[in-house]
Amino acid sequence: MFGGWGCGLYNGGGLWGIGIQFFLLAILVGLCVFLFKRFLIKGYSHRDSALNVLNERFARSEIDLEEYSQRKKELLR
Repeated sequence: MFGGWGCGLYNGGGLWGIGIQFFLLAILVGLCVFLFKRFLIKGYSHRDSALNVLNERFARSEIDLEEYSQRKKELLR
C-alpha cells in the first residue's frame, strides 16, 4: 500500500520507532550486564573469598602448612 515506506514499527516509524529500538537495546544491554555480574563475577568471588579465608587462617597459624597446601590445591582445581 505504501510501497514499503513508513508502514512498519521500525521502518519509518519516526521518533517512536527509534525510541523503541533504543529502549529494546537498553534492555538487552542491561540483561547482559546483569547476567555477567550474576554468573561470571560471583563465581570468581566465591573462590577468591575462600582462598582469602584460607590465607588468613594460615597467617594466624590456625592451620599448618600441610593442611594449607591440601586445601589450597582443592580450591584451585
